[in-house]
Amino acid sequence: MEEVIDILSQPFRSGLLTFFAGVLSILAVYHFLLYFQQKVIPYLFYSLYLFLVLLSIFRFSSGRYHEFYLNHFQEFMYLLTELTFVVYLLFAYSFLEMKKHEPRWNKYVMRANFIFLGIAISVHLLSYFMGGVYLRSLGYNFFLIYMPILAVLAYYPILKRKIPLRFYLIIGSLILFLGWLGPVLVYQLNLGRDNFRIASGFFLLAGIFENLLFSLGLGHKQKLLLQENRLAKLALIKQNEENEKLRLKVQQKLEANVQTLSKQAERDKIEKLTAQYERELAELKVNFLRSQMNPHFIFNSLNSIKLYIINNEKEHAVYYLNKFSKFIRKVLDATREKISSLAEELETIQLYVNIENIRFDNQIDFDVKIGDGVDLQGIKVPSLILQSFVENAIWHGLSPVDRKQLSILVEREGAKEITIAIEDNGIGMKRSKEINRQKFHQRRSVGLQITRERLQIFYKDYAGKYSLNHTEIHPGKEYPGTRVELRIPLM
Repeated sequence: MEEVIDILSQPFRSGLLTFFAGVLSILAVYHFLLYFQQKVIPYLFYSLYLFLVLLSIFRFSSGRYHEFYLNHFQEFMYLLTELTFVVYLLFAYSFLEMKKHEPRWNKYVMRANFIFLGIAISVHLLSYFMGGVYLRSLGYNFFLIYMPILAVLAYYPILKRKIPLRFYLIIGSLILFLGWLGPVLVYQLNLGRDNFRIASGFFLLAGIFENLLFSLGLGHKQKLLLQENRLAKLALIKQNEENEKLRLKVQQKLEANVQTLSKQAERDKIEKLTAQYERELAELKVNFLRSQMNPHFIFNSLNSIKLYIINNEKEHAVYYLNKFSKFIRKVLDATREKISSLAEELETIQLYVNIENIRFDNQIDFDVKIGDGVDLQGIKVPSLILQSFVENAIWHGLSPVDRKQLSILVEREGAKEITIAIEDNGIGMKRSKEINRQKFHQRRSVGLQITRERLQIFYKDYAGKYSLNHTEIHPGKEYPGTRVELRIPLM
């Protein structure tokens, strides 16, 4: 028991203080880097909280560390404690997402927290410039009264409502509060320096347990976020599978009804069922295409046209409204026609780029180049097969670039194949993937995946004769650009 007391009373000489400082330093740097990687605000507040605690514990050290503390932070000893409490409340409420669960309590507690921060800074600035420690001591005594009241009010909604992860915070805070209460009582009751050091040693142990619990809580929070994302993806996959089963069920049911009817005796009924089948199949196609169209594109287009109307630019509004309506008509026509000519496909792409150019103030330089011997009217392709590639180039490749260049090249490859290449001068595939990985919520390009599946289905009778490749045009440069090359057989 005497050895334990000796370790607690001499935390620096025994290595307890050094161990505690090392744990805090590692946790602070780790969570600070996590914040920059994932942009989750509790990581930032937690790393700042650990940094303030790390500064505060230098008062327990000796030698050059203690001298460094006396020279730079002695006059701000009370302020460090007060700032630590303020940042702690910011971390606690952001960690438990109180703004979402209890918005009114969050508003009142944060307002009280920032009011106290202003009072604490004002008191220490006045004390620093006017001299004397009386004002600082008076402010700290006010903190000793204000802090428990605010803590009780802050923890009331946490204890009242079953908020996930609250036990990490409650248990950790209780341990730290009990550890902190000892040195405060010893100091206020003047029970001696030795007893204060022993009580401070218990406070260091409490701090280690508290921070371990907080780190476990942050890890648990990250695990819940990952599980939530995984469940959302599984739900989306399940919904898509159910939609596909429903579509197949409707199609099979209608086909079975058509096959079981007698062509001669039930001709009228067959015609009616066939018409119903075509209507439902058309609706499925429309729903399919709607699911692939980017809703931001429609919103931005209509919003830009509305802006022209508000600014009384009627000619621009009428021009782009005609373009938009023509593009929508092309999309709806594609739901009825499985195949369209390459000329019609390029015309639809031209309309799409013209509409997107409204959002970029006509910064996109779009060009279509047709090689010798290419008959655009005679070449048949799946409807709207190029739209997703062009959309991907604009949204993911060209958005950060000032001078945006986009081109489509159509060339004949021998007597039986043609090559359609879509080139841009954007940031390239590698950088685009890095940006997507840095986002907290990553998303796959569903449109490109469905386009590949449509190509496989459409050219199933031409096995091995269609190919799709993505390459960077100038690897290693700041804007390497991307080339999407689609090689298809002539029909």
